[in-house]
Amino acid sequence: MIKRIILITLTVLVAIQVQALEVENTAGHLSSKVTNYSIADLTVKGTMDANDFYFIVEKLTKLTTVDLSQVEVLACQTGKMHYWLRDFEAALLPVGAFAGMDLTSVKLPSGLKTIGEGAFTGCTKLTSITLPSTLTAIGDYAFAGCTALRSIALPASVETVGDGAFMRCKALTSLSVASSSKLRSIGNAAMLECTSLKTVSLGTGVQEIGDRAFAGTGISRLNLNSSNKLTTMGKWVMVQTPVQDAQLPSSLTQLGDGAFLYDTNLTTVKLGNHLTQLDNYTFAGTSLNGDLDLTGVTSLGDYALYNVSTMSVVELPSTVTWIGAYAMAGMTGMTSMVSNAVKVPPLGENVWAGVDQPNVPLTVPVAAINSYKAAEQWKEFKFAKTWTKGDVNADGEVNIADINALVDIILGNPADSDTMMRADVNGDGEVNIADVNALVDMILNPSLMLSLRVDTDDALRLDEVSMQPGEQRTLDILLDNAENYSALQCDITLPQGLSLVDVKAGKDQVVKSDDIDALTSRVALYSMSKQPFTSNRVLTITVLADAALASESEIQLTHVVLADDDNVGWHVANYASRVTNSTGVEDLTANADNVWIEGRILCIETRNAGTALITAINGSTRDIAVEQGVNRHELEPGFYVVTLNARSYKIAIK
Repeated sequence: MIKRIILITLTVLVAIQVQALEVENTAGHLSSKVTNYSIADLTVKGTMDANDFYFIVEKLTKLTTVDLSQVEVLACQTGKMHYWLRDFEAALLPVGAFAGMDLTSVKLPSGLKTIGEGAFTGCTKLTSITLPSTLTAIGDYAFAGCTALRSIALPASVETVGDGAFMRCKALTSLSVASSSKLRSIGNAAMLECTSLKTVSLGTGVQEIGDRAFAGTGISRLNLNSSNKLTTMGKWVMVQTPVQDAQLPSSLTQLGDGAFLYDTNLTTVKLGNHLTQLDNYTFAGTSLNGDLDLTGVTSLGDYALYNVSTMSVVELPSTVTWIGAYAMAGMTGMTSMVSNAVKVPPLGENVWAGVDQPNVPLTVPVAAINSYKAAEQWKEFKFAKTWTKGDVNADGEVNIADINALVDIILGNPADSDTMMRADVNGDGEVNIADVNALVDMILNPSLMLSLRVDTDDALRLDEVSMQPGEQRTLDILLDNAENYSALQCDITLPQGLSLVDVKAGKDQVVKSDDIDALTSRVALYSMSKQPFTSNRVLTITVLADAALASESEIQLTHVVLADDDNVGWHVANYASRVTNSTGVEDLTANADNVWIEGRILCIETRNAGTALITAINGSTRDIAVEQGVNRHELEPGFYVVTLNARSYKIAIK
């Protein structure tokens, strides 16, 4: 009896040894190390190459567990073709390395950089995969059809996920990356039909998501706000998903055709402010019912909002220049339409097919109402009362006086329904500080045309200043007769060689500024308690001079508007303050050459005939021939650099 027990025990031990094997390998020799093809558990140490991987997939068909964590993968040339390949790089898991095997657990080599195309395709029993921290690329279809794989945490080192990399991994519930992830690209159909996938975290570095990348997944909330480098989401990217809320980053510039086509659960979308077009079918058949902010959008493609019957209000920004065929057809729940475009956007065919246009009020800019009434398809709407968006005080302009009118409402002063509608600048149905911010953004917008008429003797002024290159100065902008005003706006234009460092205002005042171009900044100044200016010093600017500052130039205060307590805007005459370069660059002398200006005439005195290079502020250049003695050339007003005999001279023509 004892002998029988011992015999059984030995048999079990032998069976265990047969099922598990650990080998020390030299690249290309695994076939000589493993002679029992029935093993289920294999651990390899040392080096391997593509020959070893193809030996495993072809011969060790009973394997369920593989540990290669202590392996270095070397480059090689195989004796026969594998997937039309013969040459294989180092640190690469070869194409189709474990394709179709019954593996359940795999630990990949610690120095691996790339998982090749289809490496684990069809491994339907794979539940655990350990990815090394050195991994940079997951190849096309690498894990396609791994239907038992439940979660993937990509190392921070991964930069690209290939086409179809995890497609039809139906048990996959989450995909996440480290906060320091280098992930920048997700390929076409990367997660296609991963029906259990509920959440994705893509990190801050991802730049591109391919066509159909998440189509047919189970994602219900899509929040990509932290992916602030993402610029492109491909065609049909979220089609046939149950996503209800999509938060897209402001960096997004392209959202492909049919991105959310017939995602019937989708109710809200945040697009960001850099997306310039809705491509064909983008939101067709969705259930959008909240405000869809289309700020900055220039075109709506064919069927872009087709059959979105749940949306009641549609507002088009002033930037829209094209609306495609059937773009808003079937929007039967539409109760009002707003177009802020002054030039009537051209239309494709049957844009509003199925919409009861004669009973839907259309609001358009006052200046364009007759054009809309004459335009095909547009003229079918019922035209509502018209006003300019942001013109809270209804004076026909959008300026700082409208801030004062808006503050009055926020402070509790009564307003009629029309005024309240104009005051809801951001269109969220409420009038509050958010509308002030939206109105300030409008006023600071470079595209906003400002009135040039003058209707008050009050003025802004600025003392003359003399500066040297490298010097920083703080200058006061002063206002005469300040007791009646509580807000102002103006454009500050500095000469070349002078840059704006800071803008500040007095106590209880809010000041905001934005660049119009390289030399001009627009400034808005107001008080949320609507307190009048208590000092004639209304603004303080800090400027920095550099070597490009001309001998004499100007700081200009233009497009000045003052707002009084009655919310009236007063237009102020332009003002220019003299700025001098205390180094005296108007009289430059070097190598016996003299360069100076006389009115609009450039004067060049030289002892040697030759060529002078004239460079304008816009970067354009031209050569002029100079003779011995004094040469005179007429120039248009502006700033120039004259290069002569390897020396440069900065001049300003007024």
